[in-house]
Amino acid sequence: MKLEGKVAIVTGGGQGIGEGIVRCLADEGADIAIIDINGDNARKVADEVKSQGRKALAIEADITDNDKVVKAVQDTLDFFGKIDILVNNVGGYPLGDFEESSGMSILDRTDKEWDGCYELNLKTQVSMTRAVAPHLTRQKSGKIINISSVSARTPGGWLICYATAKAGVVHFTRSLARELAGNNINVNCICPGVLYTPLWERGCAALIERIPEAKGLTPREFFDKFIAAPVPLGRPQTPEDIGHAVVFFASEEAKNITGQTLDIDGGSAFV
Repeated sequence: MKLEGKVAIVTGGGQGIGEGIVRCLADEGADIAIIDINGDNARKVADEVKSQGRKALAIEADITDNDKVVKAVQDTLDFFGKIDILVNNVGGYPLGDFEESSGMSILDRTDKEWDGCYELNLKTQVSMTRAVAPHLTRQKSGKIINISSVSARTPGGWLICYATAKAGVVHFTRSLARELAGNNINVNCICPGVLYTPLWERGCAALIERIPEAKGLTPREFFDKFIAAPVPLGRPQTPEDIGHAVVFFASEEAKNITGQTLDIDGGSAFV
């Protein structure tokens, strides 16, 4: 197993992409701290990891709050004794912000939307990294994998607040990789494409109300018709697609790769 004996933190590990990442890390032998704002989800996934014979710690925390970030990292260290891998996965559209937006234009976006997208998608990664990096630096080794989005690669459109924050994640990755390289710490980024996660379910439900030709569709039907169908490979991605890439970046197979961004999007970035 590629990650036996390693300890990973996965933020937002209780559902969606994060849950897929946790499963793939556990499959390769990692012990995992699962941080999620939904404690029940975190505990459910932690129980799955334990059933595989790995150690797992479920931490309920809103990591837009820096004090809770610091506590979550300390709880991880107290439980496992070390940290080897940080997966900055938390992200999405803050609950209610898109649904409450008055329209599709950039001019309709509110300060609340901009601030919420920054806090959830970029600030969380900065805060977690600031809390974990000193420990990786002291041990002169570590892997940081930041989860961005294919939205970071294309004009934002109706997701402009989200896309702008995710583009910041790509640049943060490159800057951080250069800064931490001297301490044998690899920092890389993954841009997932389209996955039917709770975020997309919410987004599709809201879009159905705004797009006349979508009336009567379920969120999943809307996703398949308008979101997944244009993907060049003709299919959406899965959480495990992202998890397998995280495993690669976290393993010694990627020891000489840093500052890179990998699109896992079925070719969507080139549409």
